Amino acid sequence: MNPVDVLDLVSKRIPLAKRLGIQALDVSSTSTRVLLPFDAELANHGGTVHVSAQFAAAETAALAAGLLSCNGLDVTCHSKGCELRFRKPARGDLQASAQMPSSDPSELKQRLVSEGKVDVPVLVEVTDGSGERVAEGSVTLSLRRM
Repeated sequence: MNPVDVLDLVSKRIPLAKRLGIQALDVSSTSTRVLLPFDAELANHGGTVHVSAQFAAAETAALAAGLLSCNGLDVTCHSKGCELRFRKPARGDLQASAQMPSSDPSELKQRLVSEGKVDVPVLVEVTDGSGERVAEGSVTLSLRRM
């Protein structure tokens, strides 16, 4: 997938991301950043952003980063595991970013070509409007050649 395909995927083809209003902001072959606009319907009993919405934003950013790192290869990508730590209650609009473990996407492509499937831990973080980190962790993606 190329960047245009990933932007379309995030905004139109992932039903949950569409329902939550998640929007891709920056996409590259090594990292992505998405916006989760605040909506009172995404709040918990205390009025802060529910952790499940934060997880959805972080996982969407990781998925986009994984697909972009394989630009030019026909692959499937899904989440295999996740570890998120929530540092403080999240308020307002949030941004989730994902960073691939290697700054050289060709390494991952080479492994996919030779092995057919690769599990990749992607670093994720969620920040609030002031840039303060409210959640951090990793999403393990399973990438498979089709």
